[in-house]
Order: sequence, then structure tokens, then C-alpha cells
Amino acid sequence: MSRELIGARVATLYELQSAWLEPRLRDIGVRWTSFQFLAAIVGAGEEASQAEVARRLGLSPATLSETVQNHINIGWIEQTKSERDKRLKVLRLTNDGKKLMMKIRALVVECETLVANSVSIPESKKCAKALDKMIDALENALQEQG
Repeated sequence: MSRELIGARVATLYELQSAWLEPRLRDIGVRWTSFQFLAAIVGAGEEASQAEVARRLGLSPATLSETVQNHINIGWIEQTKSERDKRLKVLRLTNDGKKLMMKIRALVVECETLVANSVSIPESKKCAKALDKMIDALENALQEQG
């Protein structure tokens, strides 16, 4: 029994989602790279270190420094020392950044609804469950790499 090529389909879905979102983000004053950066901060959680955000974006922390400073200057993020480890720099959304992410979330939900409405609820649940397993497998593999 052969396996379906999931990665290529996920990549195509990502490209199409990007093409749908990009002009709408531009309309609210957000570049695609800023969206990815802010989403990586949210995805990294409350103690989002610059190193973790860089890892999520496939960049070195040093490469991310200019982006961090630009977004601090815009007023969308702040950089503070971690309460758990004073050596770490933690990135957090400001109130303006949180308001912006609420607008962005509305766009993402609109896109997600468009995609979700193309399949039945049982198909959607089955697909989500399978994707969650794949995400877990890749996250575990990354953690094992160090």
C-alpha cells in the first residue's frame, strides 16, 4: 500500500493560503514577513525567547535582531528579560500588537472557513486528527535533534 504525498499537498495549501492572505494583510498595513514573525511569537508562548522565535522561523537569533528592533519601533512587540531565566530575552506582543493579531486572526478564520467548507465535518475532523499526528511526529523529531 502506497502512502499519499502529504507534504506536497500541505505546501500547496500553504502557498494558496499565503496568496489569499497576503493582499488582505497588506490592506491592514502588515507585510507577510511581519505576520510570520508575530505568529511565531504567539506560537512560542508566554516565554517566547528570541532564540525560540528564530528557530521557528528557520533563522539565527542574530539574523532576527533587526526584525525584533523594527517591530519594537513600530510598537507591536516588546523585549524583556525572562522572569525564569534572566539571560533570556523574551518577546511579547504589546497591546497594539494584540489588537493587530485579533484583526489578523479574523482574516485567518475567514480563510480557514473557506477551506473547511469545502469538505464535510467528518472529513475535516479526520484530516485535522491526521495532521495533528504528523505535527507531533515532526515536533518530537526536532526535539530529539536538540
